[in-house]
Amino acid sequence: MIELLFGIYGLICWLVFKKFKLLPINLWTMVTAVFILLAVLAMGFLWLGRYQPMTRHARTVSITTPIVSEVSGRVIEVVGEGARDLKKGDMLFRIDPTPFEARRDAVAAQYNLAKTRLEQEQGLVDQGAGNRYDLDRASSEVDRLAAELRTAEFQLEATVVRAPADGFVTQVLIRPGQMVTPMAFNQVMVFVHNEGPYMVAGFAQNAVRFIDPGDKAEIAFYGAPGRVFSARVVSLQPVLAEGMVSASGRLVTLDGAQAGRLPVMLEITDDLDGYQLPSGSSGLATVYTGKKHHLNLLRKMIIRIKSWENWVFVP
Repeated sequence: MIELLFGIYGLICWLVFKKFKLLPINLWTMVTAVFILLAVLAMGFLWLGRYQPMTRHARTVSITTPIVSEVSGRVIEVVGEGARDLKKGDMLFRIDPTPFEARRDAVAAQYNLAKTRLEQEQGLVDQGAGNRYDLDRASSEVDRLAAELRTAEFQLEATVVRAPADGFVTQVLIRPGQMVTPMAFNQVMVFVHNEGPYMVAGFAQNAVRFIDPGDKAEIAFYGAPGRVFSARVVSLQPVLAEGMVSASGRLVTLDGAQAGRLPVMLEITDDLDGYQLPSGSSGLATVYTGKKHHLNLLRKMIIRIKSWENWVFVP
């Protein structure tokens, strides 16, 4: 930014003092020129930082879902290859269904027997040869076994683990023969949703005052030198990580506390195909707040210069 302002101002001074000689070169004109330069730099930093803020703390993110089995068992088939496009409901892996099929068949047999017993008790009551208690007990047994049968069928269906939405799986390390259990910490895959792409940009607290959802933004990835991508502001996170507290045996202290940056969610509207920018790629992000429109061109020039610098300077 400073280099650009110096270059523009130097060109103006050359045109005024050397090319067209509109002003003489003396002490007063030199002092005035330096004063104007300092004023321009001060106003540039002040206005650009507030109305067209830019940050280096920006990174693309993906919405993910950890895949956890709903039943325990041994894996017999894995079809969810990494980075392969999947549709909602496609199979990721399958658990041996043998014990669950046996459980379902056993409960189904008991359920059918209980229904027959209920019909017999109902017939006896209708003929006046039975009692109401035995009928109610038989009816209760049918209801209980019906619930067990639904549970057994659910567990059998859960032996096939399917994609929760459109997307793909990554970090596929599970193999046939591995045991899985329905525990939150026993995650066997990471499912990445086909949403976005999104970028989270951390702006200084004094720079988000004028940022609103819907504002236009631009991004210059370090991995795509010379290219600037369009984006828009989706939301501003209302809570900083530095402001989180939880119940504990210690009092809240501010020792070592730092001024946190406010995360701003950006949706990239340009197509990223062909640029090899995986989730987690970082870069520069700037937001055009809609105020001080005459500074937009300057900020656009700055971010494009920074983008071309990525050919040489690697952060």
